[in-house]
Amino acid sequence: MPAVTFDQVANWNPDLIRRPNKGFALLGNMDATIPNAFTDGVAAEFQSLASAGFESLGYIDKAAPPTFTPEIESSDVEAWGALEPPRTDIISRKTMVSATLLETKRRNLELYSGVDLSAITADPTTKEIQFTDPTAPETRYHRVILGLVDGAGANTIYYLRILPRATVTSVGEQTWSQDGSLAYNLTWSAKIDDDLGYSVKHVLCGPGIGPLLADMGFTATASVPTITSHLPAGSLAAAGGESVVLLGSHFTGVTAVTVGGTPATDYTLVNDTTLAITTPANAAGSHDVVVTNATGPSAAYAVTYA
Repeated sequence: MPAVTFDQVANWNPDLIRRPNKGFALLGNMDATIPNAFTDGVAAEFQSLASAGFESLGYIDKAAPPTFTPEIESSDVEAWGALEPPRTDIISRKTMVSATLLETKRRNLELYSGVDLSAITADPTTKEIQFTDPTAPETRYHRVILGLVDGAGANTIYYLRILPRATVTSVGEQTWSQDGSLAYNLTWSAKIDDDLGYSVKHVLCGPGIGPLLADMGFTATASVPTITSHLPAGSLAAAGGESVVLLGSHFTGVTAVTVGGTPATDYTLVNDTTLAITTPANAAGSHDVVVTNATGPSAAYAVTYA
């Protein structure tokens, strides 16, 4: 075997060390939508989750940030005369997530007290709010997204943990001390969502991920464009010259657009899912639209000229 240096053997890469410089905790009801992707386009910009039904739980105590504790239960098969079990089976894996929230607001009060406060209103005159701890607590499930952010600008990296079905299984003591803020220490237990089929999903994303994929041991699968619809819907003028918007995916890096084999008069990339084109002239009838990027051409999408 060829000789190698220590550096070659160690193969250290400081670019792969992540530091949670800041982060967030988002909460949604069980009807909140967990998106298939959290970033969009070649710039990999993080997308808002408010429209999906998630809201921020606010500031988190720096001394008690999100902490993930996997619990693995195993079962050994003991053998007569063997010094160690010849077989070990993993029979369960559970994840507990704890964090200390600092903001006193409805969502955090609900999680800490274990009661639904959505119907509680303030006194119209004094603005006083009152609620009681439940005498018969019930198990309440939420969807939780926790994220850390490392780097800035083009080097920003997000590491997300998605809990599609989580319930608060313990709360920590709350001290009313002059030396610190009021805080809400919670521990969630991640449960398997029957529809999604998982209890915890990991997502690494952001503009800083792309340049590190190879060093991290991953590859990116390039995709050809996909056209799903066009606006305005309906037939196109045979004379051409119309402004049409193509909707689909993987339009980033578009190199050509043809309609019935004729190049589009012009095209403008709006984002990865939206492409504006100016139609060429074509005879009346059905014609195929094809969008090409560096990976290859899309499947034909039929439009009608009239």
